[in-house]
Amino acid sequence: MTLRPYGIVVGGELQIGLELEVADGVVTAIRPHTGMPEPCVISPAFVNAHSHLEYRGLQGEVALGDYFGFIRHITELKQGQTPEGIERDCELAAQENRKTGVALIGEHSDRPFSGRALKRVGIGGILFQELITFFEREAPEEKLRAVAERLASQAKEFGGETALAPHTAYTVDEVTLKTFSSGDPFSIHVAESVYENQFFVSGEGPIAEFYRRNGFEVKPTGKSVVATLAELGLVRKGAQFVHCCDLSAGDIVLLAAASVRVAHCPRSNVALKCPIAPVREMLDAGIRVGLGLDSAASSGPIDMFSEMRSALEVSAYRGKPLSGEEVWQMATCIESLPFRVPRPSWDIYVGSRVPLIEIHVEQPNSIVDVIEQGSPELVKWV
Repeated sequence: MTLRPYGIVVGGELQIGLELEVADGVVTAIRPHTGMPEPCVISPAFVNAHSHLEYRGLQGEVALGDYFGFIRHITELKQGQTPEGIERDCELAAQENRKTGVALIGEHSDRPFSGRALKRVGIGGILFQELITFFEREAPEEKLRAVAERLASQAKEFGGETALAPHTAYTVDEVTLKTFSSGDPFSIHVAESVYENQFFVSGEGPIAEFYRRNGFEVKPTGKSVVATLAELGLVRKGAQFVHCCDLSAGDIVLLAAASVRVAHCPRSNVALKCPIAPVREMLDAGIRVGLGLDSAASSGPIDMFSEMRSALEVSAYRGKPLSGEEVWQMATCIESLPFRVPRPSWDIYVGSRVPLIEIHVEQPNSIVDVIEQGSPELVKWV
């Protein structure tokens, strides 16, 4: 079929006046318009670098404004949820990801329903089964077995790539963390708030207080959380670090040298008053940074265009602005997901099999116009 949009997005850049020929899901030709264009823009589908589908039912229910308070509140609310409700939440969130143009997700699952939802809705990517051994740190073997069994069950239902994901450097015991120093890809929340570096550098702050309240010894490393993870062998190829808000220049050097991928979740970070992630510096260092919609509990409605607008806004506020092209590339960055086997370029070119979406916006002059005008209601799958 011939697709004749107003413009197409190639490498994050809006190119006006081109049409596509597609046969059996393959782009077979890109050429100047041969007829009247349709009022839409065609782009590769989006890649949601970090997601928690199961928290969709907690949208608008969790107190925002403080990271550690949010964690405590969401942990409490989870206790009152039913399996049936969680399963419905996962499917609704998967449908809303599809509606906003997402084809691939880096999904982080605590409960056992995300894989089934992604399969039903037709979204691929990687499903990470989250691991926490905070209270089991002295004898984590039983918890590890239970999480591994849940991962195996999810793998059967999802049908795509799956892997374990240590939750954070402070909620997983050190012996277990070291097991992620080699082998499969993994994902971990890193430096989301300033509290992690307070904990590891000096043994202070609310994380340290939480440790002491529960009778656990605080052992500061005198180094940042990134440098601490590097000593444990987790700053390596095949790792995805999520958030990375409170990074130093030295941390960025470590991540870049090890080819660590990063998921940036600006709306969630703003809602929880986290530092603004140094995305400009990470991109300049050559780090692959993708956009993550995180959970609806912290980010709000599932909407990739809103996430892109937030990425532009916070970078400008920080005085290190990103371009619209860079933000669009982040929203379609397949390299932000640590697949075991490298995937073909997620872009539009002759021979490409990338999933395509139409975005029905009115005669944009730049990719920023598409970001500003875009919404899930304007997305149609090709």
